[in-house]
Amino acid sequence: MNIRMGGIVCVGVIVLCSAAAQSDSDSGWVGVWQGELSGQPSVILTLAEDTGTLEGTLVLNIISREDARARVVAREPHVLVRPSLEGRTLSFQLKRLDPSSPMMDFTVTLTAKGTAKIHCMNCGEDAPVVEITRED
Repeated sequence: MNIRMGGIVCVGVIVLCSAAAQSDSDSGWVGVWQGELSGQPSVILTLAEDTGTLEGTLVLNIISREDARARVVAREPHVLVRPSLEGRTLSFQLKRLDPSSPMMDFTVTLTAKGTAKIHCMNCGEDAPVVEITRED
């Protein structure tokens, strides 16, 4: 009976340590991340762990460069779909405004503490890689 109880305690400790390790790795991601293109705000990535898993939103600003001036002409808010964290890279998908179009695939890679690069992997060859920073 004591051996069985010891085994249960060991399994419980392992589960708690695994949960703590996962939480610690996600905590570096939690916050509001912002990036610019042509001097204009282009992306706002907001990440939280309110339900115990990393989730969030991404606002994409549409930038026009008419008249040799860059300006924000539209905003597209999205909820992250299937966020997945592997090492220093967060991957997720976004639904496009046209529901018949395929999902957009994004990666965010940490480059240093509080900085990362975000990129849409299937948005075309001219899709920019945007440096983002986390607000403190």
